[in-house]
Amino acid sequence: MTNISGIATSALTALGVKQTVTADNVANLNTPDFKASYTVMKDNKEGGVTASVVRGEDRVEISKQAVDMLDTANGYKANLKAIQVRDGMDKDIIDMLSKNTK
Repeated sequence: MTNISGIATSALTALGVKQTVTADNVANLNTPDFKASYTVMKDNKEGGVTASVVRGEDRVEISKQAVDMLDTANGYKANLKAIQVRDGMDKDIIDMLSKNTK
C-alpha cells in the first residue's frame, strides 16, 4: 500500500480504533476497578498504519482522555486533507489530459 489515499485510509481506520478506546475509557470513568486502555499505533512496512489496543494498569484520567480526543480529531483532519489533496490532483490531471485531446 504505497498510494496516498490508501495510507490515509489506514490512518483513519487506526484513528477510529483510538477514538473507540477513548470513548470506552470515558464511559467507564466511574466503573469500579476499571483500568484504562490505550492505543498503540504501528507503521506498516508497505505504508500505512495499524492500531492495537492494550489494557493498562491505571485508572481513567479524564485529562488524558481529553488530550487523546483532540489528538484524534487533528489526525482525522490531517488525513482527510491528504485525501482531498490527492482527489484534487487527480481532477487536475484529468482536466489537463482532456484539454490535450481536444
